[in-house]
Amino acid sequence: MRLRVTRPRAPLACAALALAAATALAGCSGSGHAKSAANYKIPPEKARDGETATSGKTGRSADMQFTVIGFHEEMTEVMGTHGVMGARGAFTRVRLLAVNTGRDIQVFDTWKQRLVTADGRTHTPDVNATMIKRQPERLSVGAAMRVEFDLWFDVPRGARTRAVRLYGSPGVGAVSDPAPAEIKLP
Repeated sequence: MRLRVTRPRAPLACAALALAAATALAGCSGSGHAKSAANYKIPPEKARDGETATSGKTGRSADMQFTVIGFHEEMTEVMGTHGVMGARGAFTRVRLLAVNTGRDIQVFDTWKQRLVTADGRTHTPDVNATMIKRQPERLSVGAAMRVEFDLWFDVPRGARTRAVRLYGSPGVGAVSDPAPAEIKLP
């Protein structure tokens, strides 16, 4: 049996070894800086009962990117699992895809959103239609999260829709509300 004597490594060699290990681990950090990101394969959805599927209707407010993916107007009533209600005028439904492109939570507030008609008037979301169709009043959208939902408006009968005006929430440290994204419809 032979005894083996080891010598302590030189401080410079240890530092080089630690640096090499740290560099190797940094490549495994999941930072998202890969060569090229692949696209998700999201199954298409069919447009619902009379809805017009739209494309290229995108805007941004603060860290929220909005895309109108569906639109339906001149509906006379709304029906849900627990109620039916007639419109005072006519219902307009806007189907949205909202993506938080930031690093902090964005709060989507349904009641801040507006529908703009051809006469320049703005309309707030309809509370009863929103509740009957069980759509969110406020929704926390996490960092890098995407959500899809409807906004319901009750506008005067015969009014033509011009645009939807969408508001994200102020970013961290902001002292005022962000500018809205105005997306032309239909």
